[in-house]
Amino acid sequence: MNKNKLLSLSLVGFVSLFLCGCPSSHYLSQGRGFKLREVPFSALPGWTHENFEEAYPALMRSCQKPNEQWARFCSGLQRYASAGSYQIRKYIESQLTPYLVTSYGETTGTITGYYEAQLKGTRTHTHAGQVPVYGLPRGYVNGKTYPTREDIEEDGIDAPIIAWADDPVELFILQIQGSGRMITPSGEIKLGYAGNNNRTFKSLGSIFAAHGITDLHSMQNMRRWLREHPSEGRRLMAENPRYIFFKELDGDSPYGAAGVVLTPEHSVAVDKNYIPMNTPMYLNTIDPDGIFIQKLVVAQDIGKAIQGPIRADYFWGHGEKAFNKAGRMKNKGSYYLLLPKS
Repeated sequence: MNKNKLLSLSLVGFVSLFLCGCPSSHYLSQGRGFKLREVPFSALPGWTHENFEEAYPALMRSCQKPNEQWARFCSGLQRYASAGSYQIRKYIESQLTPYLVTSYGETTGTITGYYEAQLKGTRTHTHAGQVPVYGLPRGYVNGKTYPTREDIEEDGIDAPIIAWADDPVELFILQIQGSGRMITPSGEIKLGYAGNNNRTFKSLGSIFAAHGITDLHSMQNMRRWLREHPSEGRRLMAENPRYIFFKELDGDSPYGAAGVVLTPEHSVAVDKNYIPMNTPMYLNTIDPDGIFIQKLVVAQDIGKAIQGPIRADYFWGHGEKAFNKAGRMKNKGSYYLLLPKS
């Protein structure tokens, strides 16, 4: 084994042992095409122009329960709660080292966006056209296969109904996103992911393509088409057999897979087979309108479609503005892991 391969393996091992505390589950053989290349902070595009005060909450949320290797960094970070961007940046530079993620010689991968869905509804059924938002089926067993989306929408399921959504298309999008906020006449209901029916996920884009509809290049266009063709739209949505069950949340939301509240524009979903949860990263990409995104982010979530060493989903927040960005975002980008100095 040559020196470069040894370096690759040792760095992967470092990520495994010191970030997740579970070496066996995150040890990556060099053949899987995941390598880390140490670089200076000066190599990070736009690094000195980042607003580190805005990134600080995301870092602190992932520092709530640091393991031994992150304890020193997190303990010191607490002292910067009232500091300016420059002071926070200098502290990070004193404690962490950037590593560019590469895969089979490539330094870029696909960066998409997601958001916390927002929809309208009511606590109780009030008018025709509403659809139920189900909680976990009674006696729910994780990993057990439950009825398909089509069956549930046709026949219902033995599960509590948390609320009623006014628009079936918005409920479908809520299920894709995994969490959201329902606006009701009596107030806001925060909905979080509780479980699923253990059926295979089929993306809306692939369903449209299978029916020869290939000119809808964003979630906005897909939503509009589904609303303009309600009967056919219901049939197409039913072709995704996966169904999501929800739970009502209190306090801040949404929570990511890392168990912390997500921070708009500073949290990302990644493939945890490569990037352990709570890893600070520096993202370099562009948004749907061609504006540079060069930000300190933290790996705090995962996603069914987020697979590969250079693959991330950028969290935009909630509401229509976030939907407008997230639904159109699919660009190339690169990122760096920021790891404690040895």
